[in-house]
Amino acid sequence: MAKEEKVLNNETAKVTSNEKTTTTKKEDSKKTKKPIYRVLYNKEDRTWIIKKDGAKRTIASFVTKDEAISRVKELSTTNDMNYIVHKKDGKFQKK
Repeated sequence: MAKEEKVLNNETAKVTSNEKTTTTKKEDSKKTKKPIYRVLYNKEDRTWIIKKDGAKRTIASFVTKDEAISRVKELSTTNDMNYIVHKKDGKFQKK
């Protein structure tokens, strides 16, 4: 049996000459993680901030933790994302 391999658009197609069937093997598609909103305490400004994972900028800042939590709940439902709330010392409070 003679086998040929062809590469088309990042997919490998194996063709067997006798059977004339084509099987396609896609590259492993890893699940991409959704970004997460985080409610953190900023010690320098003494405010509660909302940040997105991997972002440099702050989305919003609040004087009280309750205000920050209510806003992050709105953002998470609107954008279909999860959120994590941290304590003042940085440990997880809620996931």
